[in-house]
Amino acid sequence: MYKVFQFDLHERAVVLHYGVPLSALGPGRHVVWGFGLSALVYKVDAILCDAPAEARQVMPQDWLAELQLYNQQRAVVFREGKPVLFLRPGIYRLWAVPSVRVDVLSVDDPVPELTDELSAVIPKSEVVDVTISEHQRGLLYLQGKFVKVLEPGRHAFWSHASARASVRVIDMRRQQLTLQGQELMTRDKVTLRLTLTVEFAPADPAVAEHVIANAEQAIYLLVQLASRDYGASVTLDKLLEGRDAMTRYLEAHTVQEAALMGIRIERVGVKDVVLPGEMKALLNRVIEAEKQAAANVILRREEAAATRTMANAARTMTQEPTLMRLKELETLEKIAARIHELRLVIGTGDIEKLLGRHGMGS
Repeated sequence: MYKVFQFDLHERAVVLHYGVPLSALGPGRHVVWGFGLSALVYKVDAILCDAPAEARQVMPQDWLAELQLYNQQRAVVFREGKPVLFLRPGIYRLWAVPSVRVDVLSVDDPVPELTDELSAVIPKSEVVDVTISEHQRGLLYLQGKFVKVLEPGRHAFWSHASARASVRVIDMRRQQLTLQGQELMTRDKVTLRLTLTVEFAPADPAVAEHVIANAEQAIYLLVQLASRDYGASVTLDKLLEGRDAMTRYLEAHTVQEAALMGIRIERVGVKDVVLPGEMKALLNRVIEAEKQAAANVILRREEAAATRTMANAARTMTQEPTLMRLKELETLEKIAARIHELRLVIGTGDIEKLLGRHGMGS
């Protein structure tokens, strides 16, 4: 009794005699004599051989290549130059075919260049792959312990049980913060509201991440307390007249404190000052009174100057009668320029007197 077996090029087989491995057969047509024959067929395209030890014992030695990976080792299997399989620590048996290549890697060495094909093969849990943009910085941690700051670019790190890696990305761009409606009391017991603005950015990303939980809230509180301290030290008039002084005070009392938290304050200033309604009306009346008083001073000054000028003119005319006569003629000329018609109402005797005087004058 015999049995015929036919295997393709990518197949290998172990012939069983009543379930017990008997022999190994390669590609081609085979005739085997005996009873109770069967075959275990394996595909070499699978790369890894999963045959039991009893079946491997009847296989030729050149069929399989054994690979042992230790804890700090990983392997990438290539077929025809393309990565197809990633191997963790353990013992593996690979079908020995010319198109397969194995690269053994150490997690103590840098991660090889991650092409798209290689990234698709390596599990995400094995490698931390992160790209840091120009406006960002990265914080590298191993087992939760900070290691270093990562500059812009692509970074890849092995991540395994003895050195679990993680990266936090920090935005280094400038941020704007508005402190809306901050109530404070001045030294002269006037309550008002301020709107403040702050521009800040991380100066040291590691310090900013490790020292404070929330940079925005920390800067908010820092500027808020400094503004209240300044308001309590000045009067309302001084505060309204000296916004620049308040800005300098806020910068002096916040910049250094923020630097200790890894934050750089670029600018801080007063945007709006809001007074209570009754105080605003009172202040408007005060300003109106001040302006009116200033206008009155100017008016009195001009009147005094005009009076002095008239006195000087009168003194000059008294000393020079001719000037007085010229002034009278000038005045008459102005009056005459406004008279368009002159009517005389006289009696008969008055006409004779007028004509007689005219004749005498001629």
